Amino acid sequence: MGVATLMTRRMRMLLIATALTGLAVAAAAVTPYVGAEGKFETLKNLQTERVSFAKAITPAVVAIAASRPDIGNPGQTGLAGGGATAAAGFVIDGDYVVTCLEAGELMNSNSRSSDMYLNKGDKVWLMAHDGTEFKGEVVGRDRRNLVLLVKMDEGHPKLPSLKFGDSDKVAMGSAVCGFGNTLDSLIIDREIAMSYGTASGFYRFEPIDVMTPDDPNTGGDPYKGNVMEVDVAIHDGDHGGPIVNMDGEVVGMSCAHFMAGRHLGCAVPSNQIRAVIAQLKKGVAQDELAQGWLGFKAKKPSGTKEIFISEVEDESPASAAGIQVGWQLVRVDNYRIPGWDRLKEMLGVGYITRKRKVGNMFSSREVDVPVSYGVPVGTHIQLTLRNPEDGKEKTVDLIVGEKAEDF
Repeated sequence: MGVATLMTRRMRMLLIATALTGLAVAAAAVTPYVGAEGKFETLKNLQTERVSFAKAITPAVVAIAASRPDIGNPGQTGLAGGGATAAAGFVIDGDYVVTCLEAGELMNSNSRSSDMYLNKGDKVWLMAHDGTEFKGEVVGRDRRNLVLLVKMDEGHPKLPSLKFGDSDKVAMGSAVCGFGNTLDSLIIDREIAMSYGTASGFYRFEPIDVMTPDDPNTGGDPYKGNVMEVDVAIHDGDHGGPIVNMDGEVVGMSCAHFMAGRHLGCAVPSNQIRAVIAQLKKGVAQDELAQGWLGFKAKKPSGTKEIFISEVEDESPASAAGIQVGWQLVRVDNYRIPGWDRLKEMLGVGYITRKRKVGNMFSSREVDVPVSYGVPVGTHIQLTLRNPEDGKEKTVDLIVGEKAEDF
């Protein structure tokens, strides 16, 4: 091969390399890249505030269980253990922790109560946000509100307290945050989990079975209080944790209850919980707590199916709602009333059990099943009434008051 030929090939290779380099430089020059530096300052400030918000709230949140979890065995905690081994709670008034009575992690077959839920005098295990372990004792419970109140033992870590806000002032669409021990996040990672979301609903669960309301073997949810529906993530370990507004006030407590067809998280409103805390601190027994007061009486004339308002007490929740004597009571929370014998159950007038058949077509038995825990003070009940004079219907919002007994 001649010298000229070699020089020609080298020149071609040099030209090709130069061309490729030029193409790469040109491509780099025209390729757009997303850059956030110096931009989106509002979003960045919001993120900074959310982080600061979480740091301010989390020290007041704890993990709580009926007994100490097997913390040293990672196979027994979190998802590896099939769920959480501890529920969540939040500190109030320096020495107390509020949590959810029905949290699975707080159920105890050795409890003093007959329903496997913890009761006054039972001991509990707690963990603070920094991993400090300590103990407490149940001082009261209220199944109407799904609430368990614990007093921390002497020498407990000094944790900040959360204040209750006004749950009635939480407008739908308001921003809220949920805090808890999501799948044992505190036990495993030493982190209180936080989820940011929206208050998206406020209602009562079905007061009676929707599909078969006339069947005496069916019933609605025994919890007769309101729930605040939130799109905050609520998992095992979060039940009992606080739902807080943007002022850092507790407006709800995460609970395990849910309503079929609604797949968001639910919380017991703070106004219901706040109404009973003082009594629980004093050690008032569950069955002796102040009962909800509706302020009206009803009757069913013989030979009819209609139910009419027979009495409205002065300065009562019923009179405040505008209910009048002689009006026909048509629906409760927009659910038809199957009969007179089911009215108290739908309203939640006291603790009510009913014998119901359980089992299958081959084997069944009758058991006493709670169909009402009793309506909590502060609950909103939507009552639809009909004016017999013109036949027009009217729906009123009755806010349950506090009185020793009603019906």
